[in-house]
Amino acid sequence: MRLGKIDEKIFSEIIYPNLGKRHKEVIVEPQSGVDTGAIDLGDGRVLVVKSDPVFIVPQFGFKKAAWFAVHILASDVMTSGIPPKYALIDLNLPPKIRDEEFKEMWLGIHEALNEINVMVVGGHTGVYEGTDYPMVGGFSMIGIGEKEKLGTPSKVRIGDSIIITKGPAIEATGLLVNLYPEYFRERLPQDIFKEAYDMYWKMSCWKDGLIASNVGIHLMHDATEGGVWNALVEIAMVTKKELRIYEDKLFINRAVKEVTSLVNIDPWSSISEGTMIIISDKGEKIVEALKREGIESAIVGEVKEGEGVTLVKKDGSKQRIEKPTEDPFWRVFFELSKKA
Repeated sequence: MRLGKIDEKIFSEIIYPNLGKRHKEVIVEPQSGVDTGAIDLGDGRVLVVKSDPVFIVPQFGFKKAAWFAVHILASDVMTSGIPPKYALIDLNLPPKIRDEEFKEMWLGIHEALNEINVMVVGGHTGVYEGTDYPMVGGFSMIGIGEKEKLGTPSKVRIGDSIIITKGPAIEATGLLVNLYPEYFRERLPQDIFKEAYDMYWKMSCWKDGLIASNVGIHLMHDATEGGVWNALVEIAMVTKKELRIYEDKLFINRAVKEVTSLVNIDPWSSISEGTMIIISDKGEKIVEALKREGIESAIVGEVKEGEGVTLVKKDGSKQRIEKPTEDPFWRVFFELSKKA
């Protein structure tokens, strides 16, 4: 098996057919392109749940790393349209962690959870040989909300708007510049460097999703591994619809453009936690609501009959967007780790 997330073939052949005893109240089962599971509580409400690794990178500082660990998961839960409220955390810590580092990390987790109204209700904490950063356990979040607010593939309709928040490669930029600040400080104008360095705090789409869900959504998906292109392809697959994207509607942050150009990676297929893809019949209202909160977004396309993702170029020609075979972020990450 290759490093990173398992491929769809392994998921569909081994995991999906073997989920234990299936229950009829589970209305959103595990599937590619959908970030959460959902259970119908039978009283007009649903329970949504999502799990992720606890992702801690000590180079960021334990408090700063803890913020990101919380928001990776909160962003996934928020794609459902239901905000997270409860958390369970399993910390399998490496023996080299010091008491003061653990305290800093835990207080960082507490503060980040407090900001988004989430409480830890259980878990496990231990120190074990053979564990190491950045994956130091497992993290689950649970949300309970109105069933009518739940985003599902079956709600997506022909003519729905496709909205993108923040643009591509938010995470690729934020991580690279924070991991290797001296490398980028020497090569970027000071104002661009600061903007790229501060991109770290945009690596969450929890707020994007909360704002959009309050207006009304049909489906949301965050652009993680494989970036915007991969997220769109996954949505097209799970909805069995065509997503038609217009090149002249796409936008990219100036710092992201500078950083990705400097390291020669395609921003549209680069990891982008913080970017939310929103499918809704209330596109203009969502864009206006996001703008009021200082979040850049745009309607970049529409849902059509058919399947797959089509990019309509500025000259009117059409290009089919395929699932990226790799995320270029990782190549640069390892190259810079050797240089820096």
